[in-house]
Amino acid sequence: MDTLKEAEIIRNLEDQWTAALLIKDIEKILSFSSSDGVYMDPNAPIYIGTEAIRKSNEKWFADTTILFDSYTYGLDTIEVSESGDFAYVRGHSHFNKKTPIGIVSTNNKFVDIWKRIDNQWKCILSIGNSDMPN
Repeated sequence: MDTLKEAEIIRNLEDQWTAALLIKDIEKILSFSSSDGVYMDPNAPIYIGTEAIRKSNEKWFADTTILFDSYTYGLDTIEVSESGDFAYVRGHSHFNKKTPIGIVSTNNKFVDIWKRIDNQWKCILSIGNSDMPN
């Protein structure tokens, strides 16, 4: 298994996922997750499965305080197992949000766990949180 090649495939999938996020393409976003995928977003319940993940994205996209045009991200680490059936990505993101006191910048970090399912990489778990104090 060429783990460097697989890591590049996953980097490309993460880039496509972000592109879909920026244009709010929920169907494309859902295509990256397994049918039993799990989202663990900050200050939110756990979302399990396609329909729950759809609702999570709909809720996020409906939030008019988030300035999606300010969204940026970077991938810090991509590790692929020697067997080539699991991988993880650690990254960071940034966006601005409207608040009663003005525009606030939010810095976030995330971990995505990928699994090869039917010879395709699917995200089985996505966990993210903010650097902002409560």
